[in-house]
Amino acid sequence: MTEKKIPEEVCAYCGEELGENPIQRGTVVYCSQGCAFEAGRSVDCGGRTDTVSAPPIVERVSPPSQE
Repeated sequence: MTEKKIPEEVCAYCGEELGENPIQRGTVVYCSQGCAFEAGRSVDCGGRTDTVSAPPIVERVSPPSQE
């Protein structure tokens, strides 16, 4: 029989078991400072991520001359 983990025993970000020094932020518990940081920065209130991605570059191409 598989033993289910109660929510307090696993990290809210990665799902790993909590280590010796879990980090609590409000009602959420993380296994490490790294998971707490990543969970806080990955998506803001507007649903935007903080990763930077350049917009695609589109260049206008002249149609081939019909001579």
